[in-house]
Amino acid sequence: MQHQKLRRPWQAAIRRRVPGWVVAVLLLAVPLLVIGGCTLTRGSGNSSSAEDPAPEFVTAAGRGLVLKGEPTRLKAVNFSNFYHRDQDGAELLKSQHHSETDFQRAKDIGFNSIRFAFDGNWYVDSPEVFFEWMDQNVAWARQHDMRLILDLHTPIGGFWLDPTSDEVSFDIWSDPRLQQQNADLWRVIAARYKDEPAIAAYDLLNEPVTTDATGEQWKALSRQLVAAVRSEDRNHLLVVGGIYGVNGRYGTAGIDQHFLVDDTNVVYDFHFYEPIKYTHQYASWIEGPVQDGGRYPDPNVILSTGERVLLPQSRIATTLLPAGTSGWAAYDSGIVAIEDSNAVAAVPLLTAQGGMRGTAGFDAITVTEYGPDGTEIRQIINDQLDSDATLDWHQWQSGGDAAAPPEFARETGGYQDNGSLSISNSADAEAIAGWSNDAHLFKVVPGNKYRIQGHMRGENIASSTGAAPRIGLQLDVYATSPGAAGNGFLERGKDYLAHQLAERLQFGIDNNVPMSVMEFGVVRQTFEMEGKGGDQWVTDMLELLDEHGLSFAYWEYHGTQMGLYFSGTGLPGEPHTALQDTLTRGLR
Repeated sequence: MQHQKLRRPWQAAIRRRVPGWVVAVLLLAVPLLVIGGCTLTRGSGNSSSAEDPAPEFVTAAGRGLVLKGEPTRLKAVNFSNFYHRDQDGAELLKSQHHSETDFQRAKDIGFNSIRFAFDGNWYVDSPEVFFEWMDQNVAWARQHDMRLILDLHTPIGGFWLDPTSDEVSFDIWSDPRLQQQNADLWRVIAARYKDEPAIAAYDLLNEPVTTDATGEQWKALSRQLVAAVRSEDRNHLLVVGGIYGVNGRYGTAGIDQHFLVDDTNVVYDFHFYEPIKYTHQYASWIEGPVQDGGRYPDPNVILSTGERVLLPQSRIATTLLPAGTSGWAAYDSGIVAIEDSNAVAAVPLLTAQGGMRGTAGFDAITVTEYGPDGTEIRQIINDQLDSDATLDWHQWQSGGDAAAPPEFARETGGYQDNGSLSISNSADAEAIAGWSNDAHLFKVVPGNKYRIQGHMRGENIASSTGAAPRIGLQLDVYATSPGAAGNGFLERGKDYLAHQLAERLQFGIDNNVPMSVMEFGVVRQTFEMEGKGGDQWVTDMLELLDEHGLSFAYWEYHGTQMGLYFSGTGLPGEPHTALQDTLTRGLR
């Protein structure tokens, strides 16, 4: 998600540069292992008699990593190598991303490793230049006592890192030929570097987003990639990331992100940019760019950590949408006090209940807080629900017949903009259909007053039961959840980060395997804008990574928005001094 746009489709690049028959010959020239039917057994590798890795290699041991029999950690910075630019592999030796000097600069800051990104298409463009470039960087790492984590950031035939780009490709998941080409690429890399201790690990594929609904496509390809590497190289640690998205989109709600592969020398990886609206505020390459993601820490922004305890008597609701057809109109709850002393949080909902036919539209939601005397304190939410903002809302149904669900839609038009949300034909009188956005959960103060406003429209609204349906905007109010972290709600701060990390690390605990965080970082605005607190976020993250003994890689070394060096052209020049100082303190 932290990535910038690729400027060319993979298919067009291959057609432009190398005829298809040449690509086939180049890859088939690599000695092939027949993958079909090959099954590995966890705990034994490819065979029960396989030799252990040599002691000079970083290897997995229990929940950690070891080197020469001693615990170790990879403390890396990401070299993106400008993977997102329209770069021909034949030009790699002219890359302005970094020089040998930058290996020493990274070491001086306190890093001991570099996560080294590459695009699989660079190998296709020119295998000779690709490996000359790779050899050069391996030599530089060796000379400066650094280690490389080779990272297949963009596979042959796939690009999903920028969902806003019209050049997105998921062909790798449906084309066995492309899957084999990526396996062959890893095989030839493994054969070349199997005895090279300056390489710490092979990161098999960055942030896989599949087109199926379960992520099984990545599980199957990961087995193929693991087998390809192990056919040549028993020495090197493998980095296997979880499932980052399904159905062609980022997000895996309801799906276990991580899974085991049949190899013991593996670290299981996840990337950590929580909260994303903070770490990526003003970033142009994510869907619906966040213009202001707030500050860190922030006691007014909270995270739900357990089952919510509803206070139904404290609910605040607007007037209801009438029957029939009506155009966009404003609806208002008025200014209402929350009197219950147990109230701690609230969230806006858009709901239809009581049995409804027709279509109800919702748009332009605001929530405002007032003091006990009615003086306005702040506007908590101002969500205009344009086409970008609707992506942050999720649909749900409570009660009723799950086999007869209502219809939900993100509309392409709305009240004065290009988006809105709708619910149609929620006919079951026992069901409540709704839209909500957990990012809009906010802290409430008993005794203060709150108001929800918005716009609604109706199209052929009618009852399905005889009683009038109830369609409106509301604030649901919650009490604490005893037993949950923070009694159910954590403020944005270090405890918030710790809770999020702990949830992701449970996989490692349950399976006694090591985990890593091969990307974390924040945009430069969090350092440059007053009060944003980027330095504190980075400091807290480094402390938490230390507490858990995790290997990691900071994103990124050279980049205009998240880099330790900012220059957009030429070799690294303008230093991000505040970030470098924060990292230096935290890495010592």
